[in-house]
Amino acid sequence: MLTKKLHFLIALISYPITILHFILGDYTNEKLLSGISFFSITTVIYVGFVYLYFKSDIGKKLVMCGLLVIGMTSMFLAITAA
Repeated sequence: MLTKKLHFLIALISYPITILHFILGDYTNEKLLSGISFFSITTVIYVGFVYLYFKSDIGKKLVMCGLLVIGMTSMFLAITAA
């Protein structure tokens, strides 16, 4: 199986399972909406990154820059929250 197809398959399988987890779990409406919207946004970003990565060499560079920005933002938020 090609790597690109495997990544799309992971997104295709994990999205409905995670959404069902939030719906069937014992969550408040606020946490339910927060979880579903967060996972929906991250899934769109993930699929977009996979698409761009396999599209061209420029796409690979964009994905690497995007991952660097996400990593730096995560570290900044972790430091400020502590």
